[in-house]
Amino acid sequence: MRRANGWQFFVATLLIIIGCVNIVQGFVALFTPEFYITTTADMLIFGYGFWGTLLVLWGGLLAVIGLAVLSGQTWARALGIVLAAVNALAQLAFVMAMPVWSAFVIAIDILVIYGLSAGWSTAEAHHKRASQEDEGVYRSGHRAAHTAPRQASSPEQSGDRRETTG
Repeated sequence: MRRANGWQFFVATLLIIIGCVNIVQGFVALFTPEFYITTTADMLIFGYGFWGTLLVLWGGLLAVIGLAVLSGQTWARALGIVLAAVNALAQLAFVMAMPVWSAFVIAIDILVIYGLSAGWSTAEAHHKRASQEDEGVYRSGHRAAHTAPRQASSPEQSGDRRETTG
């Protein structure tokens, strides 16, 4: 397991928040559908009961994937990209009911997709690069320490003696 970096914490937090938002949005759709501006007939597909149940389950899944991203699982990155894209599409069903909120959630989903796809280099590549640089420094120092020392030339050995006249 790798150590998480800043992008992983950021994206994992966003996934967990979006999951919790979906859970709340789903419970509102299940228990108080009159909260939404539109009627069931204005929904994209199905009714509030279906979308409420789906959003509660979907929110739980997003939160779990957020935790998996935080633990450094590679499969969680790929699945997180897919789930965030599908979540953005699912929010289109609520655009008529809550346009600003749906646009906000879609924007966060896009940010999650960016963070998972381009936000960080793999820790192994960084560790390998740093290890190779350290190895090169070590080897150059090792070579310098173990090469045959050169004779130091002193003025007496150089044959350039000046005679002093007195």
